[in-house]
Amino acid sequence: MNHKIDEVVTIPPAWTEASAPPLEVDFGCHRGAFFIGMAAMNPGTNFLGLEKQADRVNKCLRKIGRLGLANAFAVQGLGAEPLQKLLPSASVTTFHLYFPDPWPKRRHAGRRVFQVSFLEEIRRVLRPNGTLRLMTDCESYFCEMRDLTRVGWNELPWEDGRETVETAFEKTFRAMGMKPHQVCLKPIAIEALVAT
Repeated sequence: MNHKIDEVVTIPPAWTEASAPPLEVDFGCHRGAFFIGMAAMNPGTNFLGLEKQADRVNKCLRKIGRLGLANAFAVQGLGAEPLQKLLPSASVTTFHLYFPDPWPKRRHAGRRVFQVSFLEEIRRVLRPNGTLRLMTDCESYFCEMRDLTRVGWNELPWEDGRETVETAFEKTFRAMGMKPHQVCLKPIAIEALVAT
């Protein structure tokens, strides 16, 4: 059974409580290689995969079930909608957006998920010390992402001391000798922005 946002679907309620373990979101999780792999390696952290294609969500859920992972879950959703409907404010420790569709043609640029309204929604769901991790192979899209995060966000070192899992796209690009563009960002508190 796939979990669609237009159905009454909730992630485990305990995941978003103030005292909950860290919650990481893999937006556009594809077939789940990254977030399911990370959940297996980090049992003390919860991992939520969001994906627009129902068949991929079903595959993720079946794999999670086979592995017996209580700290992984997947939901079907598109754009900012799953963030608005599933995630309360200040509930996410890390938001991963890896290899979003770049829509390279100029006339399709408006279809890119990374836009001001989406970024505002990410800021809303992040905990006070939460981070946003971006990765893409598209240089022009990466430049656009950095332009949108130039004000109100601080850049942090990419390496966070954890062993990590490569996404399927990342494996492909690295196998071709390409290095994806990546950045880790932390939002500046609104109070600090107003004070400057």
